[in-house]
Amino acid sequence: MSLNELCTNAVKHGALSNKAGRIVIASSLAGSPPRLTLTWTESGGPSVAEPGRRSFGTRLIRRLAEELHGTVDMRYETGGFAYKLEIPQEVLKAPTVT
Repeated sequence: MSLNELCTNAVKHGALSNKAGRIVIASSLAGSPPRLTLTWTESGGPSVAEPGRRSFGTRLIRRLAEELHGTVDMRYETGGFAYKLEIPQEVLKAPTVT
């Protein structure tokens, strides 16, 4: 759901709202205990500024990270929007069925 929200916002307001915009999505699994890190970095789009209020989408993104016992960092930088999600690997494992 978070990726859907990021895509929607990029098309409406961010890097994908013009032909020059780009998005780089990267992930890694590292640390002890292992944590999954997912980053979303926009460039080439219009200038962005932090909104004056938290939208439903922003609240949704933050709440989903909390549900996964993780953290989310959203930055509205001059060059574009940046998002970083970190969650423990443990929450990615399927439950054992007995």
